[in-house]
Amino acid sequence: MRKGLVAALSIALLVVWSAVSFAAGPAPIKVSYISKPITADNSEIWKSAKAQPVELLSASQSNHLGKGAIPAEDAKKLQSNARYIFDLTGEVPAMSIKAVHNGKTIAIQLTWADKSENVENAIDSFRDSVALMFPVTAMAFNPSPLMGSKGEPVNIWQWRADWQAEKEKRRGLDKRQPQQDGIHVGMSDEIMKTEYPGKPSPDATMIEYVSEGYGTITKLKDQPVKAAGHYKDGKWTVVFVRDINRASGSDAELLPGKKTFVNVAVWNGQNSDVNGSKAISVVWIPLHIDAAK
Repeated sequence: MRKGLVAALSIALLVVWSAVSFAAGPAPIKVSYISKPITADNSEIWKSAKAQPVELLSASQSNHLGKGAIPAEDAKKLQSNARYIFDLTGEVPAMSIKAVHNGKTIAIQLTWADKSENVENAIDSFRDSVALMFPVTAMAFNPSPLMGSKGEPVNIWQWRADWQAEKEKRRGLDKRQPQQDGIHVGMSDEIMKTEYPGKPSPDATMIEYVSEGYGTITKLKDQPVKAAGHYKDGKWTVVFVRDINRASGSDAELLPGKKTFVNVAVWNGQNSDVNGSKAISVVWIPLHIDAAK
């Protein structure tokens, strides 16, 4: 009863908070036009870009069907009925976003505070991660900001700190969890890789999805987005890069001179964030893309 009351109160407060946010309107993120070549590791492209703060809200995932362990065969049903519980007082990181394009390529940079770098994803450890979500169709404002809705798909770009560390050959899971009592705990990571979508390529640091609501998230066949992240001085900085022209109809339309929207999610491994437990922006943020010159 108490849990239900807390959930109902959280939702009610979220509705009020969202109404206020929509009335005021999140400040648009400006995607500035630049004439320089754009790559994920080119720091010069950000000198003229304005940093825009991103307001985040703490969220956890719940489900009325879930009372203890859920059989594997019920996993899809569980996800399709998942719900978020929001904590308006929950701790969330300070985050900012920048964006640029040169008419051919677009880049989006996210920077957020994180007290620790978490690059392990196993039984008792969780990775840091960040994601961007866009309506597939530019200017479409109908998709649910929580994973889209039927017939109104969203395109999701998710970068993962463990994959970044693997690419840089500095992930230390086997050193932290060595062979003990005949059981190599590090093998759990191999098990997880068979249970969840694998890397799009051996050196991938991110994965791209399309979704039309809970339980429908699908890895895209084409993975045109690239990302690179680094941790320094208590902050993560991650840059996503994609061609302006989309590879398929499931990729977000990002058109010079046009407007669309974006949402942000960030997972803190130190706080055991995983799946629906994360910090999210909730309200769609306008994304204004400068015309190409």
